[in-house]
Amino acid sequence: VAYGTDLDALLPRLAAAVAAVPRVLAAPAPGVQLAGFGADGLDLAVLFWIGDPENGQGNVRSDVNLALLRTLNAAGVEIPFPQRVVHQAQ
Repeated sequence: VAYGTDLDALLPRLAAAVAAVPRVLAAPAPGVQLAGFGADGLDLAVLFWIGDPENGQGNVRSDVNLALLRTLNAAGVEIPFPQRVVHQAQ
């Protein structure tokens, strides 16, 4: 997320969004942590458990990512992307 984002307000909302995904276990509870300070924004880590990995992990990962994206969009949180300046020699 962008630098300047209110993480104290955002992290609990993201954790709740993950907890609402049907295959995500309630215990241990999902968590969201500040993982680092990136060149373009704050890096977050989302942690959660599922009880049925034999049913696939990609589909639940997608459901979690969609829930996170909806929450970020609803909160008006910017997802930064790398911006580089390219100069052409003339």
